[in-house]
Amino acid sequence: MLEGTKILVVDDNPEVINILGDFLGLNGCEIYKATCGKEALEMLEGKDPEIVILDVQLPDLNGITLIDTIKVTKPTTAVIMATGYYDPNFVIDAMKKGASDFLLKPFELDKLMLVMMRVLRERRLLIENENMMQNLSDAKKIEHLNRELQKKIKELTTMYHISNRFNSINIFEDVYEKLVQIVGETLDVRSCGYYVPDGDTNELILYTGHTKDGEPPGWDWQRIGIPADLTGPARRTRKHVVKDNRVYLPLVIQGEPIGFIVTEAKMNGRGPRSLENDAFFLRLIAEKASTQIENRMLYESLFENILHTLRSLIIAITKRDLYTEGHCKRVTGMSLALGECLGVSDYEKDVIKVVCPVHDLGKIGIPDSILLKPSRLSDEEYTIMQSHSVYGEEIMSRFEILAKEARIIRHHHERYDGKGYPDRLAGADIPVCSRIIAVCDAYDAMVTDRPYRKAMGTDEIVAEVTRCSGSQFDPEIVKAFVDLVRDGHEW
Repeated sequence: MLEGTKILVVDDNPEVINILGDFLGLNGCEIYKATCGKEALEMLEGKDPEIVILDVQLPDLNGITLIDTIKVTKPTTAVIMATGYYDPNFVIDAMKKGASDFLLKPFELDKLMLVMMRVLRERRLLIENENMMQNLSDAKKIEHLNRELQKKIKELTTMYHISNRFNSINIFEDVYEKLVQIVGETLDVRSCGYYVPDGDTNELILYTGHTKDGEPPGWDWQRIGIPADLTGPARRTRKHVVKDNRVYLPLVIQGEPIGFIVTEAKMNGRGPRSLENDAFFLRLIAEKASTQIENRMLYESLFENILHTLRSLIIAITKRDLYTEGHCKRVTGMSLALGECLGVSDYEKDVIKVVCPVHDLGKIGIPDSILLKPSRLSDEEYTIMQSHSVYGEEIMSRFEILAKEARIIRHHHERYDGKGYPDRLAGADIPVCSRIIAVCDAYDAMVTDRPYRKAMGTDEIVAEVTRCSGSQFDPEIVKAFVDLVRDGHEW
């Protein structure tokens, strides 16, 4: 949408000018540069830029003052102010003088792109309005401006809807499915889909699709050819292609195309201009989706690093107590199988996958004399051992993104009747993942040889777990557990 746009970048920092110039140049813009107010005025006179990105502090002129000169000589030139020092008075003054937007350094380049696309559309509308003001009667002017105002309100409402829908996506939802849903909600298209490229056939394979009538996309949408205009290096440019009543747009992450958004317009008199308008919103959706995906990649990388740290602590425990490592692995497998049988949510399954392998993390704070004691613990020693669930929560909750999961560790020794530890929670007040782990934790303890007793048999364990149903354990979870054991499920 910015290809061929003339942009003047005015900043006293050459490094900022070069970064913005390179970025906008890659997006097809024609760039002019100035490091002071005098150079900027010369460029304005000789180059006639459409957009000026203007620093507030310049060596010879104040950027706010320069807006007056720009708006007097070039009233349709859009001005985007930029500063590293936020002052509400500057913002108010700049807007009063005609600035289109105000960005606080350092700002994201994606945000700059969206601001520029918006102000460029506003500029074009302003030019059209000025032309029409010269040719239409007053009545027609008002009628036209009202229509354009309604159109602008609808456009801004659509942009807000797109932003709001992406902001509401949670970490467990499929971004690509949501992307397609948002395209279907936003654009009046017959069908749309997200495709991944097949390198062997030079075709696109449908990942997920949407049709206006709610039906799955037809067979002719399952595999489609890649337009010649989007082969090779052209895929990396974020440019859309309109062909055979379809709009194709690459989804680019960190400079690499990972897939394509494809929409098919309705055959109800929509022309090229309407398809181009769809392309504007499609680009906005793609930008938002790219940001979501990149943020998720960063989140998952951070998440994996944290889990690696926690697993390292478990390894440290196993150096002292070999039982803990095998125990955590077995309880994880059992808890996932039991959760599947109970029909827990995908989120709760993910919580089990994260928490179970480190549910005994707090044992790192238990003295060897208690953790490794070959005989039964005294009452005083047992009280100290009980604190491992609190220690585990304290360690995991240091990582803010695992604060909710840390509660599962804290409560995995609570009892259904409220007589457990550390908080004596009861019934549904105990997180369901903690209740599942409690049953599997007890089963593994009973089925494993310990220095102070032999392992129990399966029938004996089932009888003991059943006996504790409603007191130590959740009856519904006990029933599912017993059914799995009697069906011969292998943990």
